[in-house]
Amino acid sequence: MLDFYTIGNKIRDLRVANQYNQDQIAEKLFVSRQAVSRWELGQTLPSVDNLIELSRIFRISFEEILCMNEPVVFEETNIFAGHDRNFIVKKIIEGDIQVDLAAVFYQFSNAERLVVLKAIKSGKMKSSWTHLWVKLTPEEQKYLKNEVIG
Repeated sequence: MLDFYTIGNKIRDLRVANQYNQDQIAEKLFVSRQAVSRWELGQTLPSVDNLIELSRIFRISFEEILCMNEPVVFEETNIFAGHDRNFIVKKIIEGDIQVDLAAVFYQFSNAERLVVLKAIKSGKMKSSWTHLWVKLTPEEQKYLKNEVIG
């Protein structure tokens, strides 16, 4: 999974470093300035063709634009700051990002909490029950009860 926000920041930084404005990049790629803006805001990603052309314009690899080899850096006080939320949740579930789940669980939306709890219940993710249990709503505790007691 790709982190749209990090990629957007990379595209913006490359554009600025190469002294282009959004209109100039849009013109080179035959897209709208709004499309470039959406990329830079992490709302969407450029097409493969546009990524290849961006790599040519900025003289860097396709992988570098996609931030493929960059470590994920985040703050415990806001694990989602500067990142795509789905990206962070997936990386936590996969174990690629190590966090104290009980300490950051309040930062997840209700839907994200459910995704994490499903991962725990299915065994895709390990967590310390004793620390996490007190952070759960009664409904969440009921959902996991069979796993903890059983």
